[in-house]
Amino acid sequence: MPWIKAAKSQDVPVGTGKLVIVDDYLIALFNVDGVFYAIDDACPHQGAPLSDGRVEGCVAICPWHGAEFDVTTGKLLGGPGVRDVQAYAVKTKEDDVLIEVP
Repeated sequence: MPWIKAAKSQDVPVGTGKLVIVDDYLIALFNVDGVFYAIDDACPHQGAPLSDGRVEGCVAICPWHGAEFDVTTGKLLGGPGVRDVQAYAVKTKEDDVLIEVP
């Protein structure tokens, strides 16, 4: 599986998320205390962009209906979600944030 550059580390401030498009995948990239995590951007409940929601620690909160997802695993933690979301491996190389996609 290839590692693809998704962003510069400074593009995603601590405590925020950002939509990135990596090899046709819409991915929510999050910065949690300087560590980057990536999950599918679309909430499985009604397709809301998770990258637009709040981030509280390692929890991304859907901006439409409040479903909560663990950004480290993609696991649904609560709310009206219907399933987990895909999590992607992330690494940094100098100032680049790389995501591994299938």
